[in-house]
Amino acid sequence: MPLKAADLPGIPQRPRVAVGSRNRPKLEATRMVFLPIWPEAEIVATLAPSGVSDQPWSAEEAVRGAVNRARYALRAVDADLGVGLEGGVEAGPGGLLYLSGWGAVATADGRLGVGGGGRTLLPPELADMLRSGVELGPAIDMWLDRKGVRHEEGTVGVLTGGYLTRAASFANLLLHALATIFHPDWYAGFNFPQTDELT
Repeated sequence: MPLKAADLPGIPQRPRVAVGSRNRPKLEATRMVFLPIWPEAEIVATLAPSGVSDQPWSAEEAVRGAVNRARYALRAVDADLGVGLEGGVEAGPGGLLYLSGWGAVATADGRLGVGGGGRTLLPPELADMLRSGVELGPAIDMWLDRKGVRHEEGTVGVLTGGYLTRAASFANLLLHALATIFHPDWYAGFNFPQTDELT
């Protein structure tokens, strides 16, 4: 049986949720995850700096970006929960490049949850564009001769034939990030490293 808002200590029944982005799939992902738990949540978009490069190239960098966005958004709008979502690419076996994503949820009482999602192999031509210095958003637009893919189904949506959209992918990793928020007793004594402590 899924947890409900009443089961979650330290979070109001009608929380203010600050999302550190105005990107439509990121906002949609937050609604997909948070509204079933907190149906009366107020979800607010705010621009939040990631503090990392425009194209994160490792899990560590993408996690730093997600955590920075979540913590900034939380403070910027005096929210109960802050959400940070960061897409990235990661090198895998044999030097292959994979699309990845990380999410963070920060609470007003100082808790932090971090979760990651699946990995999708990038086509060689697209991977070469990234290696040459082009960020994924502009690269996928050029590769497909389209505009604004990241604001629609995202690269993951294109590569999975529309079966897994960017919003759904981000929603999945947000659920992973909520584990420490859902079960604070299980994570008692756990302190996530400060973002400047991540390598």
